[in-house]
Amino acid sequence: MSFTVISMFSGAGGLDMGFHNKGFKILWANDFSNDACDTYDKWANFNSDGSRKSPENCTIIECGDVSKLDLENVLPDVSADVVLGGFPCQGFSLAGPRQVDDSRNVLYRHFVEMVRIKKPKVIVAENVIGIKTLGNGAVFDKIIEDFSELGYTMSAPTVNAKNYGVPQDRMRVIFIGIKNEICHGGAYIFPSGDPKIVTLKDALKDLPPVDMNDVCQAAFSSRYMSRNRQRNFDEVSFTIPAMAKQVPLSPDSDGMEFEDVDKFRFIGKYRRLSYKEAAAIQTFPPEIEFCGDLDSKYRQIGNAVPVKLAESIAHEVKKILTSDDLTPFLNIENPEAEIYGPTADKRLTNTVLSGKAFEYATLIEIYRELTLNGWNTDSLKIIKDKNYKNVENAYQIIRGSDEDLDDNAQLETIRLETMTNDYNRAARVAAVYLRNVEPILSSSENLYGFLRVMPDNAGTKGDVRDINLEIYSEPESLDSITSIGISCKNNHEAVKHPRITEDPDFAKVWTNGQFSCSNSFIKNINEIFKKIDTYAKQYQRWANVEDKMDTIYYPIIKLFVEEIKRLGIADENSTLEEQANAKEFTQAFFEYMFGIQDFYKIIKEDHSRSTKVYPYNMHGLLMSSYNGIKNTRAVQTITMPEEIVEVRIKPKSKTTIEIYFDQWIISMRLHNADSKISKTALKFDVQIKAQPRKVMGTILPWNN
Repeated sequence: MSFTVISMFSGAGGLDMGFHNKGFKILWANDFSNDACDTYDKWANFNSDGSRKSPENCTIIECGDVSKLDLENVLPDVSADVVLGGFPCQGFSLAGPRQVDDSRNVLYRHFVEMVRIKKPKVIVAENVIGIKTLGNGAVFDKIIEDFSELGYTMSAPTVNAKNYGVPQDRMRVIFIGIKNEICHGGAYIFPSGDPKIVTLKDALKDLPPVDMNDVCQAAFSSRYMSRNRQRNFDEVSFTIPAMAKQVPLSPDSDGMEFEDVDKFRFIGKYRRLSYKEAAAIQTFPPEIEFCGDLDSKYRQIGNAVPVKLAESIAHEVKKILTSDDLTPFLNIENPEAEIYGPTADKRLTNTVLSGKAFEYATLIEIYRELTLNGWNTDSLKIIKDKNYKNVENAYQIIRGSDEDLDDNAQLETIRLETMTNDYNRAARVAAVYLRNVEPILSSSENLYGFLRVMPDNAGTKGDVRDINLEIYSEPESLDSITSIGISCKNNHEAVKHPRITEDPDFAKVWTNGQFSCSNSFIKNINEIFKKIDTYAKQYQRWANVEDKMDTIYYPIIKLFVEEIKRLGIADENSTLEEQANAKEFTQAFFEYMFGIQDFYKIIKEDHSRSTKVYPYNMHGLLMSSYNGIKNTRAVQTITMPEEIVEVRIKPKSKTTIEIYFDQWIISMRLHNADSKISKTALKFDVQIKAQPRKVMGTILPWNN
C-alpha cells in the first residue's frame, strides 16, 4: 500500500525524497524558488533515461508564493495521509534576526491551513532548534497550540542528523502530529538514533575530482574567520548552510588554527566544499541535478532536510500508519514530555556537548587572560590534540551555525557573534580569579605554560581534571614547576558520574586494582546483570520496565552498601590489619571520587548568572607562593578522610546511597544515563552533601 503525501515549502525536495524512497507517493508539492522546483521536477518526474514519467506517477509541482494560492483548490477531491514540509526558518534561525514579528515566521500558518483542509492522519514539519526559544518560547507554544486545536497530539524532538546516517552535525526540531483518534492522546516517541557515525570519508569517497567551478570563490569574511571551519575525513561535517560563502572548508584542506578568541587563520592550502560535496554530505544521491547558478545550488542544498534523516522520519511515519497497536511507540502517561521535557531531546550527547563547550571556553579564556597580562604567546601554548579538537567542535556546535544568514543581516550578526556568550562569560570571570589567586601566574619570570584538555578516560583512573595548565622553567624541561587543574561543570555540581561497568568488580576498577569485591558480591551482581540482559530483549527502553526499581535499582544499591561497608568500615573488634585496609580503601575510594590531583572546580550557573569556584587543595599544591609572591588568602590543605563512618540507603529511596566520611558526606544516586537498556547505561550521580569548612567557595557574578 502506498501512502499519499502533500508537501509544502518543499525546496529541492530533501524531505520529500526521503518519503519517496520509503514508498510514499508525493501528490503535490510547492515552493517559491523556480530553481528548487526545477530541481525537484527533474528527480521526481523523470526516469533515469531522461523520459518523463506518466502523469499518474508524477508529482504536481506548483511553483509560487504559497500565500497567493487558494489551498482549498489543491487536489480538492483527494485526501492525503501525510502533510509535510519545512516552513521557512530564516526568522527562527539561531544565527538570523529571530524577531517574533518577522513576516517569514507566519508562513507556517499556511501549513496549518493545509492541515485543516486535508485532515491527514500524520503531520510532519522540520525547523531549526532556535524555534524553541524564539520570543521566549512564545512562537513554539503557538505552533503546538495551533496543531493541537486541529485535533493532533504533538511531539517535537530535537535531533542531531548525524545520529540518523547523515555525515553532519545538524541540529533540528522535528514536529510530528498524530490524529487524536489514532493515538488517543499519546505523543510519538521518536527514536534516539545510532551513535555510530558516517564520516566525511564515507560520504565523499565515490565523488569524482573536484571541479573548482563548483566551488564558491567568494572572499572570506571576518565572521567566517571567527571559527575553525574544517573537519577531518574521520569526522562528520559542520552544518551545511544555505549561504555559499559560509560553507565549511573541505576535509582535504590544511585547515585553520586558533589565533585568538573569535580569530582563526588558514594553514597552507584551503578551499570551501564544492556544492556537489555539500550535496553528498546532505545525503542527496550523486546523480541528482541541481538547477540554477552556483549560489542557488548551494542554497537549495543547505535549505534541504538531509535525505537520510528524512528516510528515518518516513520510517517512523510508516510505523504510525501501519501498526495495529501504537502503544509501544507512544508516551501516553506524559505526552507533554515529548514536546518540552528532557526526553524530547534526541541529540544523545546534549549534556556532554554543553559540558565540553564550557571546557573549551574555559581553556580559551585562561589563555586570553594570561596573554593579556604578561605571558608571551610564544611561551604559552595550547596543545591542539584530539582532546582539544573534541571540545572545540562541541563549542562550535553549541554556539550554532551560520545557516540562514543573509547579506542584510551580516553586519549585525558579526557584531553579535563576537560578543561574549554565556560560556565565555562564565569562563572569563573564572580565568581572572585564577590569575589573582595563583601567585605563579603573576610572576614576571619567563615561564613556559602548556594548556591541555584532559582525555575523557582520565576520570576512570581518578583524575577528575578537565583542563590542566602545566608550568615549566624551560620549554624542553621534563619536570614541571607546578600544574593547575580545572574541573568544569555546566549547571551542575556533581562530583562524578561513574557507570556500572562491564566488570562487576567495582572496587578493583575504582581503586586501580588495590582492592577487590567479594565473590558473593560478584555472584549477586551478575544475577542482576542477567536480568538486565533479559529486559533488553523484552523492552525497547528503560521507561517501559515498570518494576525496575524493585528488580534492578534497589538490589544493586543494597549490594553496593554492603560491599562498601565490608571494605571501608572497621570497628573496635577489627584487627590492626583490617583497620589499616579500611583506611587505605577509604582514601583510595575518596580519591577516585574527588581526584588524585588538586584542582579548582568551576561551575557555570545560568540561573544566577554567576560562576562558582571551589579550590580542592587536598595535597597542598594550589595557591602556593612563588618567587616571593604570596597569596595571603590562600586556602589551607584540606584534610583527607581517614575512615568511612556509615554507609546507608537514603530513607524512603530505592536509588540513593549515602556515605558518611569523617567531615565529608556524599550521595550516590543510581539512574539510567541512556534510554536503551544495558548494564553500562546505569551510572551513579555523585553529589557532595557536606564538606570541610576549608573548602571555601567563591561566587563570581558575570556582570563583573
